[in-house]
Amino acid sequence: MHESTLAKRYATALAELAVEQNLLEAVGSDLNGFLELFRSTPALRFLLTSPTAERKDQHAALAIFLERAAPAHVTSSFLKLLIDKRRMTLLESIVAAYNGDMDSRAGRLAVDVRVLMPLSGVTADRMRATLAEATGKEIQLNITTDPGILGGMVVTMGSVMIDYSVRNHLNRLKASMRG
Repeated sequence: MHESTLAKRYATALAELAVEQNLLEAVGSDLNGFLELFRSTPALRFLLTSPTAERKDQHAALAIFLERAAPAHVTSSFLKLLIDKRRMTLLESIVAAYNGDMDSRAGRLAVDVRVLMPLSGVTADRMRATLAEATGKEIQLNITTDPGILGGMVVTMGSVMIDYSVRNHLNRLKASMRG
């Protein structure tokens, strides 16, 4: 089974449990907090993802986080399960899938926009309003600059990508001239 499919299954199962206990946002916050620690602490990441590490050592390291952060019970049980099943390598993908699931259930949609230069606040607000009207969802814009697009923008909403970049336009023009 592909890792992203497996990560989505874990995330969906966790989201279902969280919804049953009315803890969807709390579990999301717990997971994102743990992911931040996981990313910023290479030694912890190595220990939790190493296939040769003893599970008791991994559980001991996790216990320190659980004691200090005091996450929801379902979150701590889930993180322990990831250690037991040796799936901690999927943590980033699982958290990303969980966040997407959480946003979808809350009527939010994350939209990635790549532009040549930063957008003004007014332009970003207009884009957010237009996308909200078109999708019927609350839009969270993630705007990044990318000099490689030469101009225009590339908008990604879930699995849909709309490429209005100058680079893409030039590539299509070149292809049409080749015949």
